Amino acid sequence: MKITQHTITNLIAKDSSGCFWLIGLFFVVIAGTFVIGLMGAFNNLNELNQLEQTAAWSISLAGVAAGIWIIYSNPAIKSDFDKREDVVKINRKGFMKNESEQYPLKEIDDIVINESKDDDGDPIFSVDIKLNSGKTIPLTKTWLRNKKDLEENIKQIKDFLGKG
Repeated sequence: MKITQHTITNLIAKDSSGCFWLIGLFFVVIAGTFVIGLMGAFNNLNELNQLEQTAAWSISLAGVAAGIWIIYSNPAIKSDFDKREDVVKINRKGFMKNESEQYPLKEIDDIVINESKDDDGDPIFSVDIKLNSGKTIPLTKTWLRNKKDLEENIKQIKDFLGKG
């Protein structure tokens, strides 16, 4: 998460999807190449028996589906805290979906860091907005490692909101 704009009346924080879109694209391109080959682009396709072709189709289509899922499930998130309109607008932009929601600034109770552990046991972090109603809205989709930077960003947001 990175703060890209900070004025007296407006603060914008963005969370990019990192390299997940590139990884997903890699899966789609490589597996898609095999799908195209199985559709007739391979010259020696007739050398495969039915079981081998079925296995190749299954693996290739699974690779394309995995790539699309990786891209789809990792949107970029833009959080726009606007004092003039007295709202926070949260826009999630991803592959085949754009979601927007907004909440009054006075509805924001807190901005918190969530901590978890990765596969190696190292700490990873995400950031959420906690509303007065108890609902939490994620400001980051991917789990991040830079706790110090996240704490600084949260401090800036809280200071901006007058909750520091």
